[in-house]
Amino acid sequence: MNRFAFFILLLGMGVGLIAQENAAGISFQQGEFQAMLDKAKAENKLIFMDVYTTWCGPCKMLDRNTFSDAQVGSKFNASFVNYKLDAEKGEGIAIARKYAVRAYPNMLFINGQGEVVHRVVGYRPPEELLKEGDAAAQKAATMKPLSWFDENYAAKKTDKSFMQAYATQLKIANKDNSKVLGEYLALLSPEEKVAEPAVKLAADNLSQLEGPAYELLAGIMRESSKHPRGVLQAAYSGLMQVKSSTFQKAVLNKDRKLLDKLIQVSKETDGPGAAAQIEQYELEFAKATGDLSMIRKSTEQKAETFMKYKKEELAKMDVEQYALFKRQALAEGVDTTAAQFKMMEDMMKNSASQGAAQELNNLAWSYVETMTDKADWTKALAWSARSLELDRDANYLDTYGNLLYKLGRKPEAIKIATEALEKANPEQREGFMETLDKMKKGTL
Repeated sequence: MNRFAFFILLLGMGVGLIAQENAAGISFQQGEFQAMLDKAKAENKLIFMDVYTTWCGPCKMLDRNTFSDAQVGSKFNASFVNYKLDAEKGEGIAIARKYAVRAYPNMLFINGQGEVVHRVVGYRPPEELLKEGDAAAQKAATMKPLSWFDENYAAKKTDKSFMQAYATQLKIANKDNSKVLGEYLALLSPEEKVAEPAVKLAADNLSQLEGPAYELLAGIMRESSKHPRGVLQAAYSGLMQVKSSTFQKAVLNKDRKLLDKLIQVSKETDGPGAAAQIEQYELEFAKATGDLSMIRKSTEQKAETFMKYKKEELAKMDVEQYALFKRQALAEGVDTTAAQFKMMEDMMKNSASQGAAQELNNLAWSYVETMTDKADWTKALAWSARSLELDRDANYLDTYGNLLYKLGRKPEAIKIATEALEKANPEQREGFMETLDKMKKGTL
């Protein structure tokens, strides 16, 4: 099984979900979103809404490490109406679209009128989420309605503080703020533009691959050696999110021109990782448009690269990459006691092996989704088998089981699907159980 997603590894996002209640942590309410709005209004509280997907690794890390924390639970249960929303199911689809959720996890603090007061994108350890909660409460206490900004815009358009707040309020309301944001950036000196506060504002409010905010962030990435880590992280994050949303739009509309524009942006801003990113764009676009020849070409070239590495070679690469990671952290004075560093450290201990396993599984799953020929499925089965040699993950087992079934090897498929179900996380079980049931009935 695979879901195509963009993750910000450079920012320390990590790879269990979803308990409606954690014994010592946040207790999430159940029901429809309107009921949460009514409750928030009646109790004069903000809604804390965690918008997630079942395939999002950092979302699961939030559940495991942050939402289960006793201090976080005590604070959030007392201060907010806590609510979880699956962005790909039921009313979650429309609500995620309404609030312009483009990356996961996406945590929103919303008042009883349905206005977003504060937004947090990406994994946060407990101590940082507590700070975000305080920031949301402070904003709610001082927040002016958008109508006030509209009324005062003409008189205050040269006021940096006003224009900064206005751009943010427009984004929160899911309105086009590119004009106001551009006007704000034009008020800044060259030094102020590339300072972290302005770059973060541009990154948080970027909505398209053009305009002053985009040019600022793209310029920073093109000259990355001139800027400090915090500025680079903010620029990378903003560009990543808008590239993700642009790609989704290109796929949805089967818009080749938009994809070509995105590919050009990737060449300019993704550095050494551009080639791999462009390859992924091409593959996913080919899948969306049904271009089987392009899928075969792209997929099989990539699979060949990963299949050539033996398990022992990948284990050696794990050691080397982990050592390099430790040396770089030491040289840059990174806080090695921080929760995000510890999470990244765990990931880097077997990054080559895990990366190869994930890539091979993704490639195999793409053939499950798109191909109808047994010769294609046989090739994919070999890729899937190699992924299981590296990591017997529930998702990878699910892929292998699906391929076995397609190849007419039903008893083997059922055995593998049973193992996948046994290893599945709670949020995976329903889908895996359905797959197993269909295999047994011969209706998959």
